[in-house]
Amino acid sequence: MKLLIRPQDLKKEFKRLIKKYNTFHWAAAWASAGNEVFEELLDNRYKIEKITVGIHFYQTHPNFIKEFIEDETVHFLEQPEGTFHPKIYLFSNDGNDWELIIGSANFTASAFSKNTEVCVLMNTKDNNAEEVYKTALQVIDTSFEQGKTFDQVDWENYNKVWNIQQPKIQSLSGQYGRPKDKPKPIHQIESQTRSWDEFIDKVSDEGTNVIKIRLRVIKIAQELFAKKAQFKDLTEDERKFIAGIPNRLGDYIKGAENWPYFGSMKGAGKFKNKIKDNNEFISQALDEIPLNGTITKTNYDRFLEYFQLALPGDYLATSTRLLAMKRPDVFICYDSKNNNALCRDFGITRNGMNHERYWNEIILRISDSDWYQKPTPKNEMERKISLARSAFLDSLYYNE
Repeated sequence: MKLLIRPQDLKKEFKRLIKKYNTFHWAAAWASAGNEVFEELLDNRYKIEKITVGIHFYQTHPNFIKEFIEDETVHFLEQPEGTFHPKIYLFSNDGNDWELIIGSANFTASAFSKNTEVCVLMNTKDNNAEEVYKTALQVIDTSFEQGKTFDQVDWENYNKVWNIQQPKIQSLSGQYGRPKDKPKPIHQIESQTRSWDEFIDKVSDEGTNVIKIRLRVIKIAQELFAKKAQFKDLTEDERKFIAGIPNRLGDYIKGAENWPYFGSMKGAGKFKNKIKDNNEFISQALDEIPLNGTITKTNYDRFLEYFQLALPGDYLATSTRLLAMKRPDVFICYDSKNNNALCRDFGITRNGMNHERYWNEIILRISDSDWYQKPTPKNEMERKISLARSAFLDSLYYNE
């Protein structure tokens, strides 16, 4: 009997056992692809007798399932009562020649590289070996009977839902895009744990007059979006106001002269030209963001597809100014005046920020925050702030 407590030892033993033995009987809660042990399994897949893998919580990677579509030796357990959670791996030639790994490790890349796992390696020489062997086979056989072979349709449906669920899984694990950054646990990040009252206290540091100015800017932008079906239908000054570049809208609408709030783009020359010329792609980009309801990653990605046809690259400040004006309840304008303090407070790296990270590491963090999830406005002003609470983060982090 041997205790395996290091990922590298677990990986080494799996690779040895896969090569040495003629048949595999396994039952694991989750599995993933794209690692050395997985590739070793594929090279020896003819040895598989019965493998059952769970898909509970959408933790099993679709790429693992894809390799075993229509393979009758590999079953997937869909929705058992409770949670399918075994990790038992039997490698054998016969009842008198076998080894067994049992413990905490799923058949995943993380188990073989970075997780803290504890497993026991047993063989025929250990005490009570015959009973252990029979019981292990019984557990694996029962699991296999409860599972099913996946076909192409099963895989496609699972893959769709898996992609939808990934942001939730990552946020629950404290990962918002870049594991290499070694982020702090969520409960240690003040920006995510502060209450609504604490959020309002921070916003209020700017003073009532500034809050009213900000609310007026938001109100004008929302009225402009509601006024016309598409961004391109607005006048040049109206488009410039929303885009955060100098305009004369203040000559006609009270409060519009405060357009620089929530991100001034007056120095963004290429962007200014696109707005002035009423670029079709920018209008199409904003069409992908609904004025009401849930904003999905798909909405955001489609916005980016069109926006980057107008301005290829990661023009974060200009794109997020537009997003924050159309949906201030979801987006914050990420610019040079607020990004340093924002990244520091959120515990993320400012260097290398791009559109993908903006969604994963900022927007998803915002949506998981206590103040965002549970706004409890006590008066009309707080109610209006609650409807633009993501954009109002600018008031917390703005620094001249």
